[in-house]
Amino acid sequence: MNKLLASAALALSSLAFTAAAQAAPLQWTLKDVTFDDGGTATGSFVYDADSDTYSNVQLSTTAGSVGGASEFRSKCVTPHCINALPELIFVASSNQSDLTNVPYLDIEPSAPLTNTPGTVELVFGMSTTCGNAACSTNGPGLRAFFSGQLVGIPYIAPPAAPNSVPTLNQWGLAGLSMLLAAWALLYRRRPS
Repeated sequence: MNKLLASAALALSSLAFTAAAQAAPLQWTLKDVTFDDGGTATGSFVYDADSDTYSNVQLSTTAGSVGGASEFRSKCVTPHCINALPELIFVASSNQSDLTNVPYLDIEPSAPLTNTPGTVELVFGMSTTCGNAACSTNGPGLRAFFSGQLVGIPYIAPPAAPNSVPTLNQWGLAGLSMLLAAWALLYRRRPS
């Protein structure tokens, strides 16, 4: 009976270590992206292909002869932007109820992004402003790029900020010391 219990415990403990591996999201970084007006696009975003979610969007463009500098912090989620797949459209506003005149960055990778680290060539991309509320037309300042890369590496979340340990101030520590000393004196003087 003991052998049977030991075998069952060993089998169950080995199953605990054979959990299915889950792919981690990747941080995709723009590399060598230069617009036709001399401006550049840089930065990165985190993409989890399993849940199809984008986070930590930190993309920016520099000014060129046609387009201006902008920072992009969210992926466009209007119906027009979603239907534009495989293009990735990032906007400079988190409020997407009216995108008129809001700068956007359109990136078109040569292959769908996955959770496998690697490099994906960019076929085309552009930066301009949205011409209407849904961002289904272009506004002024259109500039394009025809090469560049997205480099995907496993995303490592920054460590959480350490929790501070509450302590007493100097008077609190002095008072606690006096109480402990008084208790020790009373304990020593008690008859046994």
